[in-house]
Amino acid sequence: MEDTYRRHTGAFFTPAIWVAEAHKMISEQFGENWKEEYVIWDCAAGTANLTRGYKFKELYISTLDQSDINTIKDCGYNQEAVVFQYDFLNEVGIESCPDNLKKAFEDGKKVLFLINPPYGTSSSGGANTEHKSGIAKNIINDLMLKNKMGFAARQLYCQFMYKINLLKKEYNSKIIMGEFAPPIWMTSSTGEIFRNKFYSDFDFRSGMLFQASNFADVKSQWGISFTIWENK
Repeated sequence: MEDTYRRHTGAFFTPAIWVAEAHKMISEQFGENWKEEYVIWDCAAGTANLTRGYKFKELYISTLDQSDINTIKDCGYNQEAVVFQYDFLNEVGIESCPDNLKKAFEDGKKVLFLINPPYGTSSSGGANTEHKSGIAKNIINDLMLKNKMGFAARQLYCQFMYKINLLKKEYNSKIIMGEFAPPIWMTSSTGEIFRNKFYSDFDFRSGMLFQASNFADVKSQWGISFTIWENK
């Protein structure tokens, strides 16, 4: 049942070797002290694969499922973190987030999003994909459709990127994003509208690409990228 749920929602758990490489890449771009200098928010945390085993000065972990929060707390992961349940894609702003996180944005602090968002698409096609009707329907999806973001509006990971961009525009914070995601949004014709908009607001800093089969029970026919972006 867990595998079925994971496949339907597009939730894939990041292997530790690639988490370590992602941390190394961020250090290369922003210095070894980024865990102390930035407010870190994993807003698609699952069971905290991206942050467990590391220490942060100000860390926020949010996830959609209460069971994930229970796992994080029961296992003692990131005890310094503020862990909370939050539906990132069903709220345009951050009004229901913890007060200290809201204050960090309001005070213009440097915020680094470190995320491996779900890869599900509302209408997948092809021989090696399954139909996932309705999973992308949320407030951010509605907003992206209204603003004619095309096929990206149905991609959950693009929805996370879109909302992060909204937060960049609303607040005066410096925003960094390190994201694991399929790279197709950067190369496909269907992603052109979305990526042109994203490129106009963020600069590419670094990236890597590896086979998706590094994730458990995932085929090797497609790739996963980790890319680092800084707001302009």
